Amino acid sequence: MSLAFFDMDGTLVAGDTNDITLHHFVKLGIAPSDMLIRLSECERKFFEGSLDINEFVRFAVTPLLKLSKEEQYKVLHETVRDLIIPLVKPGAKRALDFHKKRGDRIFIVTSTCDYIVEHVASLLGISDFIAAPMEKVDGRLTGKQCGIVPYQEDKVKRINEILMKDNLSLEDSYAYGDSINDLPMLMMCTHRFAVDPNEKLLNHPDLKALKVVNWKE
Repeated sequence: MSLAFFDMDGTLVAGDTNDITLHHFVKLGIAPSDMLIRLSECERKFFEGSLDINEFVRFAVTPLLKLSKEEQYKVLHETVRDLIIPLVKPGAKRALDFHKKRGDRIFIVTSTCDYIVEHVASLLGISDFIAAPMEKVDGRLTGKQCGIVPYQEDKVKRINEILMKDNLSLEDSYAYGDSINDLPMLMMCTHRFAVDPNEKLLNHPDLKALKVVNWKE
């Protein structure tokens, strides 16, 4: 059994799940429209690699805090099912099928909050994910962060925790990502794929160590 690590936004999904969810929350009336201004600035910093990820995850969760546990689950599940899963790239589906047929252990590794990722993983038939850990009390989000967000070098840290906990090896491992934020994860694995890489990654000197693939078709 090999391990396969997939970044989510821009890699598995042709879009940004934070952008998709927050725009939908504004449409539903559970988030104020001025949140989109800050979101746009956060997205710019993310692609530059300069985002304060801890500040961002605490910002992203705020529209959900006034909802009950049942309301939180419903709006998240329906948003992922109806708006995010249809954006899973054709190449991503082929890669997931490849690893599932091999019996590999598949992980989504993303700085997106776990309350979104758990629905994506479930609907894609993926058991494991490493995401921004957000506190729940009696199943309801509190708005508090409760662990290390897997962003840039901290993707490696969180993966290493799983390797030690489950006694796993990176021998013949696979990693897929689209941005410079994924490079630490990509470089730790045997098979490294730049999936539809953005401009910053295309111009990075480490690109030569990656196999560039097109998952849009």
